[in-house]
Amino acid sequence: MILPFRKLLFVLAILTGFLTSVSVFADEGVFDRLDGKGPSGKRVDVIEWEGNLEIHVYPKGSLQGLGAKLDDREKGKKVMVIAYRLGKKDRPLVRRAILGVPFQKNLKGFIDASAKDYDKLALSNQNLSGNWKPYRLDPAPSQWYPDGDERNEEAPAPFRGPASKAEKPAKGAPREEGSLNHFDF
Repeated sequence: MILPFRKLLFVLAILTGFLTSVSVFADEGVFDRLDGKGPSGKRVDVIEWEGNLEIHVYPKGSLQGLGAKLDDREKGKKVMVIAYRLGKKDRPLVRRAILGVPFQKNLKGFIDASAKDYDKLALSNQNLSGNWKPYRLDPAPSQWYPDGDERNEEAPAPFRGPASKAEKPAKGAPREEGSLNHFDF
């Protein structure tokens, strides 16, 4: 009598574990962690170095645009709010990166096209040299938190896209809207 009861408990334990893991994966469909396993299939690494924030997006060619703004509303807790545009028509995915870098609000964007496997961008308050070329950032995100976060005071404004094609891009900025592969040098 005890042996069938143990078998039943074992089956219930396995079934409970399976159902729990399925519900965890279902939650990932709602919030893309940008770890390469979510709905976008994209992976993003954010790296701080020498007063800069470097962003790698895998695979190369995935990033169509990037917007950012500094959240310094809470004293002593600076956070970079980053909007990743991963598709031409997709609304940007907004994520937050806790900062150790002492950023100011006048952000500059840079791109290094020499990376072979990923899109390589940097946010900085200084001018970068070497392989880094100026990159025109998308408009700053209108929201402070990712979609669905109750701390967003109101529904995010509709995505208005990158700057108008009528505007002349700065030297080194992409020629085509959202393209990381065409530059004026």
